[in-house]
Amino acid sequence: MDPSYETVVDPATIVPTALAMGAHGLFAALQLALAGYLLVTGLRGVASSVPGPRLGSSARIGLSLAIVLPLAVGAPSIVSLLGCLCAGGLLLTRVGRGGDHGIPAHRLRQAALAAAAAVSGFMLFEGEDSLDLAVALVVNMNEWRTHELEWQLEHDLQAPKVGDLAPDFTLQDPSGTAVVRLSDFRGRRPVALVFGSYT
Repeated sequence: MDPSYETVVDPATIVPTALAMGAHGLFAALQLALAGYLLVTGLRGVASSVPGPRLGSSARIGLSLAIVLPLAVGAPSIVSLLGCLCAGGLLLTRVGRGGDHGIPAHRLRQAALAAAAAVSGFMLFEGEDSLDLAVALVVNMNEWRTHELEWQLEHDLQAPKVGDLAPDFTLQDPSGTAVVRLSDFRGRRPVALVFGSYT
């Protein structure tokens, strides 16, 4: 075994890690939804014939762009944080409603305000842009998986490779009364083997 490659994974850390990664994904989705809401309502307000809300609607469009700027062009995460905070203030004061009339629009505005507060709080807690962080996590997972597969192919010489026949083995059935061999199924029907791995 290559001494430079050693991974110790405690199964007890899997659930908290999965929950943390799910939270990152959730806040990234909320950030995208907030930017989309601001953009759509801002464009509707700019396109309306009423001259009053156009300034507030233009502000919504600008804030929607600021919220995704760190991911799009690598701007500092403070830009999206300020964008979310300003969007929350704008939604709270109901400036530039851009055609937000009726109960469904009122509920959407409340949801967008809640998203702005949640995303802002998450970014203050993490110190990073949630969209940027979620994309970095996905990229890191993909690179780690590629590295893990390369390592297995290089160092585990006894493991079957893609296209090899699975080695024969014997197991008891769930009731413990019969013995089953993998080779008994060869040529008869497909067999799916499901293994759990935390490495």
